[in-house]
Amino acid sequence: MSRKIIIPIFIPHLGCPHTCVFCNQKKIAGNFNKPTPQKVIDTVLAYRKTIKGKSDNTIELAFYGGSFTAIEEEFQKQLLQTALKLKESKLIDEIRISTRPDYISPEVINRLVTYQVNTVELGVQSLDPQVLVISERGHSPSSVEKAVIALKEAKRKVGIQLMPGLPLDTREKTLVTAQKVIRLKPDFVRIYPTVVIKQTKLAEMYQKGEFQPWSLEEAIEVGALLYILFSQARIPIIRLGLQATENLCEGKDLVAGPYHPAYGELVKSRVFRKQLKYLIGAIKDSSIKNLKIYTNPREISQVKGQHKSNVKYIQDKYGIALEISPLANLPPGHLTFFNPSTNSWVVLSRREFLDKYRINH
Repeated sequence: MSRKIIIPIFIPHLGCPHTCVFCNQKKIAGNFNKPTPQKVIDTVLAYRKTIKGKSDNTIELAFYGGSFTAIEEEFQKQLLQTALKLKESKLIDEIRISTRPDYISPEVINRLVTYQVNTVELGVQSLDPQVLVISERGHSPSSVEKAVIALKEAKRKVGIQLMPGLPLDTREKTLVTAQKVIRLKPDFVRIYPTVVIKQTKLAEMYQKGEFQPWSLEEAIEVGALLYILFSQARIPIIRLGLQATENLCEGKDLVAGPYHPAYGELVKSRVFRKQLKYLIGAIKDSSIKNLKIYTNPREISQVKGQHKSNVKYIQDKYGIALEISPLANLPPGHLTFFNPSTNSWVVLSRREFLDKYRINH
């Protein structure tokens, strides 16, 4: 099975004309020096030596951090020209950049097409005007729409990064943002719940009592709803939560907020909780007090939940003693159990669950 191998090149806060309230790029991405074209080449060659496996893997050179299309034009061209030469030499297959939606213009798009950039990730964070203003993002919702449309017309893949839980954000606003993003039909999304990092304006707001971050429970619940919404629309979520850096895990840079190194797993487990509720809701026989539900062996920990939290939740809510067991060859996302009252197996696939589940807000 082929896979995508990403070679990261960090552009630490270069070009970005704003310092958003949540941003301390050095704390998030680490203290990286400005890359040179030779550094890009050396990094790719070093990664190539470590890559093993099938030759049909896709190797992507990704320029992370900063706002790529806002950096000095000549430097942009140097990096892109280097990337293109690597692509033409078959050392990489694709090129990806990250930037701001308000730094996408016809001139920028022509440059991206000329240098064969495949994918553009846009730091959107929210599509609520008030949230964008108080977060000092410096762009409007309309900038996002225009950028996505222009990039799609140029046949570039588009990714959107969202940051639920910013100042003035709510669960309802986040879900509205998600629905607006879905209408833009991006190729993928990333979701990073807002955390408070040291040496940011958000940290000052938190210390003054002007901002209260979401709890981990709220971030997991909203993350699960976003996961369902984007899955219903068949838009992949390629990242849930910040990368687990040493300073974040040890709390050196983290002031407050719903950071968890396994946030993505917690969200997926919460989705399974909702799927379990939906499945058990179909049981009409109240006399059933013991239930054995089968799942794909690789997903058994997600279905059970961290410290068996899903099992305990079902037992408390429905008074059912729940056992989760693996079943070989059961497709991922499927849950099944034998219903003695109907003498038949009940199967709920993830797609069937997604098609029927409705989110009220």
